[in-house]
Amino acid sequence: MPTWLDRLRAGRRRPGDDGPDAILTGPITPTLLGLSIPMILAMFLVTSYGLVDMIYLGRFSKEAMAAISLAFPVTYLLHTFGGALGSAATSLCSRLIGGGRERELPNLVLHVALVAGALALLLIPGGLALLEPALRAPGTDPVVRDLARQYGSIYFLGGFFSLFAMSMNALFRGEGDTIFPFKVMALGLVLNVVLNPLFIFGPGPLPRLGVAGAALTTVVSFAFASLLVLRELRKGAHHRRVRLERGAWRWNRSLLGDLLGVAGPATLANLALPVSLFLINRMLASQGTAALAAFGAGLRLLSFVFLPTLGLSLSMMIMVGQNHGAGQRERVREITLTTLRFALTLLAALALPVILFPRWAMGLMTDDAAVIDAGWAFARWATAARPMLSVVNITAFWFQARGQGLAGMVPNTTLRVVLEPLGVWLGLQWGGLAGGWYGFAVGDAIGGAIFLALLWWRLAVYTRQAGPGPRHTPIVAPPV
Repeated sequence: MPTWLDRLRAGRRRPGDDGPDAILTGPITPTLLGLSIPMILAMFLVTSYGLVDMIYLGRFSKEAMAAISLAFPVTYLLHTFGGALGSAATSLCSRLIGGGRERELPNLVLHVALVAGALALLLIPGGLALLEPALRAPGTDPVVRDLARQYGSIYFLGGFFSLFAMSMNALFRGEGDTIFPFKVMALGLVLNVVLNPLFIFGPGPLPRLGVAGAALTTVVSFAFASLLVLRELRKGAHHRRVRLERGAWRWNRSLLGDLLGVAGPATLANLALPVSLFLINRMLASQGTAALAAFGAGLRLLSFVFLPTLGLSLSMMIMVGQNHGAGQRERVREITLTTLRFALTLLAALALPVILFPRWAMGLMTDDAAVIDAGWAFARWATAARPMLSVVNITAFWFQARGQGLAGMVPNTTLRVVLEPLGVWLGLQWGGLAGGWYGFAVGDAIGGAIFLALLWWRLAVYTRQAGPGPRHTPIVAPPV
């Protein structure tokens, strides 16, 4: 029996538009929304992991909140690399399907799993080594530093589970299935919500672990998600294009080269966020623990507001990848502009309550009056500039969907590493903590305007190059 999402996707299709090629032939708006709704819900669930941690730890202590904010630039490395590998997997999977090369997908699954395992072997010891120097911001409370060390150490030890779950779910999305990844994240979040208070507060005979308990809960939840994904890869061998298949492994330099050609630059782009947070945390450390905690709480609030547009952008990536692989350039342009309109409208609507009631919004993160006083202006002004961040992400994903990893790296790197830290630094010099918050928002607004102009220009050039073209984008092995 079809689900309500299936009915939404089929709502305005012509006869014959159903089936595996629906992304290539169906009407754009219902197809985009049908993909996006479970994707948006999944994005909410991913962010809710950190949000649940922050809500519980906000009732535990101010130092605990500041600790996970301080550790976040390093612990986010796992999501940096996992997200980059996921973007590359979605892009390549969708282009292979659009180009009629579905038989290569089981081999792609094994190549992605191989890269995820290699990343885990590098990132776990590397992250643990980076953790200590990253916590030495001048003026940081020693108690906060010790708690951040506990949180980061446990978080990294479970790194393989988060990398595996993220990369495999990305392959399912490239296939056009955004519902199963949502189910996985929903079940993982339920486990996170149940275990967090038990591990953090230690009721009854359980030990009171604090921030270490929050990290342990996240590791257990991602391990559970990995088991669900592995089961689906094996169980879905008879009805999925993305599956584990005996005898599928064939060393393929072209697949690996294309995968790394997107994942490498995407990693550098994703590294821009922890680098940005590291720089801004060091600036804010001199403003006190309350300012540091307010920045961490405000970022999670901003992520929660921003996530629906991220879900739309990732759905656009699936559709652009498949249609670019099929040579349908005009349809790629229509998909991109439709996504841009939906994203800007949705984000403006979601930002309004935070802009109007910033103290109430910060109160959802913590009941500490000092943190709310320090952060309400950040919540208001940074949220007001969030619609422009959606433009930056759509531009980056548009390039990545077409296999142009280097071009996709530029938008987020410019915004995160240059414009946001520079805005905070100038604001702190001219207007103290409030000025720093204004500077952060101005950096986002300037970045959005720059990359909106770039996207508009590149779409015009891309569409003018439309022609009959190949059925797929050739994937060429790198030179020996």
